[in-house]
Amino acid sequence: MAASGVSDAATQWMQREPFEEWLAARTRPGGRDDRPGTVLVWRSAEGLVQHAAVTLGDGWALHKPSQGWMSPVKVLTVAEVLLSARCPGRRLTRRILAQPPPT
Repeated sequence: MAASGVSDAATQWMQREPFEEWLAARTRPGGRDDRPGTVLVWRSAEGLVQHAAVTLGDGWALHKPSQGWMSPVKVLTVAEVLLSARCPGRRLTRRILAQPPPT
């Protein structure tokens, strides 16, 4: 969310509900791993958000492995992000950032 310009998102412990609201309001299904602005969202078998990252373009992605203060924000290849977030029972979906609403 912070990567898309949401004020203070980088300093807040992100809960599922505000993240789901943001996904519904500011993204739409689709996207490509090689283009900037694709939100990679991993969900549990029950459909609950477990993890997310965003593509930067040219095969790169912005990734924070956990919400812990000690976990750095990383720029990795999309392939590395996809491998690092794999977990039995999770499924990956892609959403593309939509244009911000007019102010």
